[in-house]
Amino acid sequence: MKYGGNKVTFPIRKFFIITLFVLLSPIGCSGGTADSDFPEGCTAESYEFRSQNVILNESSSKQSLYLLHNVSDKSFWLNHVMSKDPGASAGWASELNAGNWSAITINLEDFEMNCTTLGTGEVMDSNCEEVIKVCKFEKPVFNSEDSGSFWVAENKPLTNLLDDIKSRGISW
Repeated sequence: MKYGGNKVTFPIRKFFIITLFVLLSPIGCSGGTADSDFPEGCTAESYEFRSQNVILNESSSKQSLYLLHNVSDKSFWLNHVMSKDPGASAGWASELNAGNWSAITINLEDFEMNCTTLGTGEVMDSNCEEVIKVCKFEKPVFNSEDSGSFWVAENKPLTNLLDDIKSRGISW
């Protein structure tokens, strides 16, 4: 086989093409890390998945701001697992539709939530690790009246969610 007067054998040309592809393939790629879909400043930290639930503010009671992203193709409910006096709480249930995001601020240590779906007359547990991605803003700034644990914005596309968080005077 001849190209431009030089004799090139097929195995050498194949090796050169494969080498060039391997060297150039990472250019322009995002890397596909778990953080790649998160907004700037929001990282996958200070939480863990345990027994199908998610635990936020793991071993800390510092005021934190978390985003939860439904990466499944179904809607489900996020609910705080009540272990003490459930009758004294207003409840934590919040629906999260497929592809949407919710934001929650927590100042309690080891804040546990489960993921459930409502079937025909029954509540079914989902494995939170399979349906949500979680990130925490590293240094959120809250208004003085924004202390405590509460849903900041719920069940929205990411852009709308971030706008709602900022409209409450919370920044990062």
